[in-house]
Amino acid sequence: MLELWQKILRDESAATAVEYGLLVGFIAIAIIGGMNNFTNQMVALWHSVENASNKAAAN
Repeated sequence: MLELWQKILRDESAATAVEYGLLVGFIAIAIIGGMNNFTNQMVALWHSVENASNKAAAN
């Protein structure tokens, strides 16, 4: 039984999985933050298109 616990404590394969999980988490946060910024820019772009369209229709 003691050998089993020593083997489990020496096993580092789970550490790699945790590291990959952290990397994926940080990448996901970066993507979400980037998409938020992109969305705000797209909304502003479409508002300017709408305003230009309304001005053209009014003339």
